[in-house]
Amino acid sequence: MKKLFFLVLALAMYITSFAQARLVTAEYQKTNQPGIECNIPFPEKTVAKSIDDYFQKLGYKGKDNKGYLTYKGVHLPQLGADIYDLYFKTDRKSKKDKDATRVIMLISSGYEKFIGDTINAHLIDSAKNYLNGLTERVAAYDLEQQITDQDEAVQKVTKKLNSLTSTGEDLLKKKTKLENDIAENLKQQQNLKAESEKQLQILNNLKTKRKQ
Repeated sequence: MKKLFFLVLALAMYITSFAQARLVTAEYQKTNQPGIECNIPFPEKTVAKSIDDYFQKLGYKGKDNKGYLTYKGVHLPQLGADIYDLYFKTDRKSKKDKDATRVIMLISSGYEKFIGDTINAHLIDSAKNYLNGLTERVAAYDLEQQITDQDEAVQKVTKKLNSLTSTGEDLLKKKTKLENDIAENLKQQQNLKAESEKQLQILNNLKTKRKQ
């Protein structure tokens, strides 16, 4: 029981260590800009799609901009009442760890005027909290994708099963018809054999009546 407790605790600490957002200096178009970074324990492709799916559901369409997926004129409740341009960059945390992704987020008040903690500390703290919750949102997105993929797999197998079942029913009908045809053929053979023997007997009787 103690081992299980420490294992769960270690896992929780592992995930928490991944999720903690921190201030960084990020490169954007060959300039250094204030940003926020966090690590997510999911593959880069999953994280990127999760972020884009989240903003698309809010009605914002992302655009690739020099390696950053950019959303313009965003009102994100977690960041307060104002509107911002949000820039996201995702890449693999390390070559060895393909299931860990580094996420960098830049916040602009417009026209690439990026905001750091010295300009708006409250906003940056809110942005950190937003990124700290990203792991949970990615996990939920990943689960939904697995459910969707599994549902498609079930539908695919079910379609094949229904097709085979239909084919099997057709084959059984053909088998029944074939067996009936064989039985009818054998019956006709027997009838014709009897008729043939009868006609042959008549022929032989006629031949015996020939004058010698």
